[in-house]
Amino acid sequence: MKIYLVALIAILSVTTGCSQKKKMKINNTSIVKELRNYKFIDDSRPGYYLQINNQNCHYEIKTNDLNTARFFDPYSSYSIRKPLNLRILKSGEQSLSVKVLPLNGDVLSKKANLQLRLMMYPDMTDKENDYGGGITLWDWEMPAIEEDLPLFVFDTVFEAKVPYKLDILDKYAQDLSKLDEEKLLAEVSQLFEQRHNQLYNNVHDEKFINENLQRFHVQVYYSEEKINTLAAKAISKEPNKILQPLENFKLQLYGNGKIVTLLNTIDYDSALWWADKETGEPLRWQPFYLFKNKVTGEWHVW
Repeated sequence: MKIYLVALIAILSVTTGCSQKKKMKINNTSIVKELRNYKFIDDSRPGYYLQINNQNCHYEIKTNDLNTARFFDPYSSYSIRKPLNLRILKSGEQSLSVKVLPLNGDVLSKKANLQLRLMMYPDMTDKENDYGGGITLWDWEMPAIEEDLPLFVFDTVFEAKVPYKLDILDKYAQDLSKLDEEKLLAEVSQLFEQRHNQLYNNVHDEKFINENLQRFHVQVYYSEEKINTLAAKAISKEPNKILQPLENFKLQLYGNGKIVTLLNTIDYDSALWWADKETGEPLRWQPFYLFKNKVTGEWHVW
């Protein structure tokens, strides 16, 4: 089963430039101030989750055009439960996009199957009482495959009610789909190279990590105490996990063109990843999403 670092926990200050390139850096100061002082709309603290069970297929799932889950491992079956709050920006209608792809070959197996269950927990701050108890909002199962298909696509919507409304992307984020792709790739690659160097050298910047966890305060209701604890925890090197070179990747846009990342071409997950020392099998990934300020031109971590 895949092991992810808690998103953004280990995102560090990026300040190392390349001598032959324009120096790139990330500046989250203005965004952090807005998140740190955020006032919730009401006292509710719901959490939304998507249970995913698949057999004999690969898949890609996006919520509001934000990466939710991807499965490109060689295993024939897999089951996970993915939290959705970090993909929900405000109450109302949420889009869910599902793409089912062949496990092997060019067409879907007749045994391919994907099952989804949307769940809501009323109070994510009530850990002692199972967050208020899980409520199933929706169940869906992919119809049987009866003909040769290269893929199966399913798009739907669901309603969510959350105590916040985040308009950061609307206010600040540039539409990256309109930029020159080569220039965009050069800038994003440089930021990934700097991040890769920091992971390799075990650089730890607690202040910067703390700043980048402030969105967790809003969308998943993390207390300041929990944020401080997570920010203080450095990523440790594990002898059996080897950070892989930053190579063989592709540019990927999310959030209707406002968020960018690099995905590796091994299992189409983050280009920042660790493999088993003996087998080379992917074991851990570091999500790293960026957006560009349309006014200042600065890069921010999403």
